[in-house]
Amino acid sequence: MAACPKRLLLVRHGETEWNREQRAQGQTDVPLNDNGRRQAQALAGRLRNHNIEALHSSDLARASETAAILATALGLPLRLSAAWREIDLGEWAGLSHSEIETRFPEELAALDRGEDVARGGGETLGALRARAAAEFQRLAQIHQGRTVLVVSHGGTLKALICHLIGLDLGYQRRLSAGGNTGLSIVEFSSGQPKLTLLNDTSHLEP
Repeated sequence: MAACPKRLLLVRHGETEWNREQRAQGQTDVPLNDNGRRQAQALAGRLRNHNIEALHSSDLARASETAAILATALGLPLRLSAAWREIDLGEWAGLSHSEIETRFPEELAALDRGEDVARGGGETLGALRARAAAEFQRLAQIHQGRTVLVVSHGGTLKALICHLIGLDLGYQRRLSAGGNTGLSIVEFSSGQPKLTLLNDTSHLEP
């Protein structure tokens, strides 16, 4: 890997009402709820000692609101990009898992067979991974050798992590990055990425 940051901190957004209701969000612009804002504040306290030098975020409200709370606490400018958005779930957006099972059984069956179909007619995992990888390369050129924080979404973060540590597309479903404000860390030594933390939410514990 050519240009790369020194450390990459990856954060999933705080809680939304659709998270609480277990509805698929995709690129629907659902805002944080009050608990999500509290989660972001708790995470901000944790991140103060990480010497973060740059902050990037998805432009969707649940991520950008989370990132804005972190930016204020850390005294950093915030850069927003649509490239960090969640996977486009098309007609799945807003549905519960049981509703998706009822309405899209053929798509789910194809996914179970390992086929990379476009969920709800939206986006494939391959397209998501390519999007996240391209945005990381752009970020790496700008912030070579620095500590960078990215606030994004569970699917996008898993896609990027798989890309960075060389896991095939099928392994994405085996990773957990679904904790609201979950923190993952990738450290780079001689250009080689190492995943040192995955989906940690210890800052939310009493």
